[in-house]
Amino acid sequence: MEMILGIIEDLIDRFKNGTSEEKEDAKASLIANKNQFINNLNELINKGNSEAKKLLDELNILELN
Repeated sequence: MEMILGIIEDLIDRFKNGTSEEKEDAKASLIANKNQFINNLNELINKGNSEAKKLLDELNILELN
């Protein structure tokens, strides 16, 4: 389950800092999987994972529209 942190972190990084193509690919992946990511992050947060909380906060402030 904690592998998801690396995946989400990578997608957020590519969305923020990648090439135009990387940004679009990351955005599409984040949009398609956002609910699943949120559920997984909330599960980790409930287990006391502070990194998951940080990623959830970042995910929630991204402008994915």
